[in-house]
Amino acid sequence: MRVRQIDNVLDLFEIYARERSPLTLTALSEALGIPKSSTFNVIETLVSRGFLYETKPRGGYYPTQRLLELARSMMDGDPLTARIHGQLEALAAATGETAVLSAREQDDVVYVDVVESTAPIRYFAKIGERRPIYTTSSGKAILTTYDPAERADILQALRYLPYQSATKKDARELAADLEVSTMRGWCEDLAESTPDVMGLGVPVVTGGRRFGLAVAGPIYRMRDNREALVRHLRATASRISDTDV
Repeated sequence: MRVRQIDNVLDLFEIYARERSPLTLTALSEALGIPKSSTFNVIETLVSRGFLYETKPRGGYYPTQRLLELARSMMDGDPLTARIHGQLEALAAATGETAVLSAREQDDVVYVDVVESTAPIRYFAKIGERRPIYTTSSGKAILTTYDPAERADILQALRYLPYQSATKKDARELAADLEVSTMRGWCEDLAESTPDVMGLGVPVVTGGRRFGLAVAGPIYRMRDNREALVRHLRATASRISDTDV
């Protein structure tokens, strides 16, 4: 069950991340889609806790550094990030492509760590970004870690939407893809999630948790380099799996 008040606060910070400018009570109320009275209560609470400040009288509100400080403190104590992030950096450097570590969240995958490629043309991804699990190579990689019966139940329960023309259309098509992927030891997303983007993924099980490790980039660069990319992925997955997280 989702708590609407918490949704409002999280939506507010996402609005600021998108707009990158002070916003008035009216602007925030419209963006959140809630009454001014409710928006005022959210703002006043965040101001009193030091998360927002008024830039000038009637000039709007903007987040303080407090949220950033808390985020940095939490990240410093995150055992996953502390022990695995370096592996993603090495993977991105070795492949020249964006490296992503994903975890399953119901019918989606959530990017729990990302290191972007430095190439001018690259796959852009953000930590916390969600994608339907059946559309990405990292999501497929996670699905291969389940035993056949449990995986079949998961696939049957998914809602298949045509995000791209190449997106798998139903449980039967996805199951066939996963069977091939399981046999060869790696998964592929060929413009199934994002146009003109290819992803290669392998499963990682560490600390009793399932993850998908992937590299993604433009199809024209990834396709001809598939063998080397998979080799780097497997080596990195092996090192992560050996890490006590």
